[in-house]
Amino acid sequence: MVDTRISRSESFLRKASLYKDAAMNALKEVTEFDSKIINSNDKYLETLNEADSIEYEILKENMAKAETEEERQAIRDRMAEMKKERYQKDTENKEFYAKQQNNHKNYTLQILASVAAVAGFIKFRKPIMDIGKKLITKR
Repeated sequence: MVDTRISRSESFLRKASLYKDAAMNALKEVTEFDSKIINSNDKYLETLNEADSIEYEILKENMAKAETEEERQAIRDRMAEMKKERYQKDTENKEFYAKQQNNHKNYTLQILASVAAVAGFIKFRKPIMDIGKKLITKR
């Protein structure tokens, strides 16, 4: 007769493997999410520059045609304002993405905690969460 019971060490190894797989998948997801955010922000900057390029070219042409110093100063002021607006939009976009990253990482930590609880690591919860946080935050 074959003993079908699973030993404690086999049970622990299965649970550890389950958590390791979940942690590795979570780390992969966080990395992919961060990469997508960086690419999205780059595209946003390109879009902002393209949107401003037409007006900027018109302002450059008007600068060459300007007859008075007041006209040239008004054009320079508008160019400076455009740069300020683009910087402000970029800053807002980066703040939004930072919030999204924090939300995603917190969600990932919640999933890891749930997997740890389900896997029976309740007594090892604190050390495992510390390891999970270090993996995700790379600190």
